[in-house]
Amino acid sequence: MEQTVANLLGLYAGLVALNVLISGVMWWSSRAPLQRDLLVVWSAMGGAFAVQGVTGGLFPTHSLIIVLGFSSLWFAQLAFSRLLSDLFQVAVPYRVSAAMMVGALGLSAVAWAAGSHFTIVALPAAIGVAFPLVVTTWRVLAGHWRTQTLSGRALTLSCAAICLHVLDFPFLRHLDEFAAMGFTIAILVVFALSIFAPAVVLEVLVASQARVSAEMEVAHRIQMKVLPPKPAIPGFELACHMKPAEEVGGDYYDVYTLGDQSWILLGDVTGHGLSSGLVMLMAQSILASILHTRQGISPAELNFLANQVLHQNLARLGELRSMTIVALCRTGDGHRFRYSGNHEHLFVYRAATGSVEEVQVDQLPHDLGFLNEFPQSDYDEGCFEVEPGDLIFLATDGVVEASRGGRYEDGMFERERVMKLLQEEASSPLSQIRERVLSELETFTGGVYHDDVTFLLARPVPA
Repeated sequence: MEQTVANLLGLYAGLVALNVLISGVMWWSSRAPLQRDLLVVWSAMGGAFAVQGVTGGLFPTHSLIIVLGFSSLWFAQLAFSRLLSDLFQVAVPYRVSAAMMVGALGLSAVAWAAGSHFTIVALPAAIGVAFPLVVTTWRVLAGHWRTQTLSGRALTLSCAAICLHVLDFPFLRHLDEFAAMGFTIAILVVFALSIFAPAVVLEVLVASQARVSAEMEVAHRIQMKVLPPKPAIPGFELACHMKPAEEVGGDYYDVYTLGDQSWILLGDVTGHGLSSGLVMLMAQSILASILHTRQGISPAELNFLANQVLHQNLARLGELRSMTIVALCRTGDGHRFRYSGNHEHLFVYRAATGSVEEVQVDQLPHDLGFLNEFPQSDYDEGCFEVEPGDLIFLATDGVVEASRGGRYEDGMFERERVMKLLQEEASSPLSQIRERVLSELETFTGGVYHDDVTFLLARPVPA
């Protein structure tokens, strides 16, 4: 009998240790909260097993110490309750459970001091240990049984089996003839949990990832749809490109002709991903609303008003993000642009000299949405003119800061490479220049992009 119990103990310990190892690897690779919950569950089980082994080995006849060692299972029961809570969105009675456990241990101590039988000493502690998982399992059974998958139902029933096994401790622990049966039941329950708990976690994670993927796809489609489908301004040919580093990006461009004004806008929200993309959509809506309601507005005033609204919205959302921007405005059919912003410098290829001019875009005291403390007088403007054959190139920092092979330590694309490319391709069709820029970026980065890539080319149409 003793050898059988020893073998069962070894099997139980190995099974728990294996689950700790597997759940640890899964959590390390995914960092998913549910995988962390699993790791906590099995770690708590392993810890309780070790505590019970020490207390039972050192004090085999001391009923109170044995009960105290057994009570370490309360943390495992709480961990299982947390797992069920995160899987099925039910509440865990943390405070009540803690109060009951303290009270139960007090009753067990009193019963031991009074010389009571082991069952009387152990029963309050067993009830306290089982309580959190009993309540949580019941809530899952009552509220989610019909909607659960087969794996979910098996997990819930396995948790119920744990509770029953905990409650049989006061009645069977002191009976040697039931030791083998008790450990056999424990192994079967642990084995069931080691199958169904990861299965349910995987089901939930896969469903969540599918839902997030679908939502990101919708956000991506919306972001692409708000871009101008055929960007054009009178007297100029345009070519544009935007590629988010993720499904949704924080870059922005837009083109408008309103009355006798033509606008080219380019922006870059801090970071990338869904949050940046939502701020980008917000900024696009703000700028479009201002331009459509304040025709004749100047670039500096546009940025000032957009900052007022964007800063207020970001403050409400608690988003610590901002947006660089350059706003170019041409009035009438001339080739003179007024501009205002705080952005990467724009480039102008001069056909007359074959050189590339860098136009500084630093007329704003800060990025849009970052501060709301500067008066409109601090928002400045600049201007430049283009002639036939000249070429304007605007880009976000995802172009000049693209990393070689995806490693910043190996260098970045840099302005000089952009300027050389514009000189080499200046007379080519804009579509060809756009493809050359993309090809150079792809070769340089090896297809690894850490930031959104957006640029716009504009050139006067020959008379």
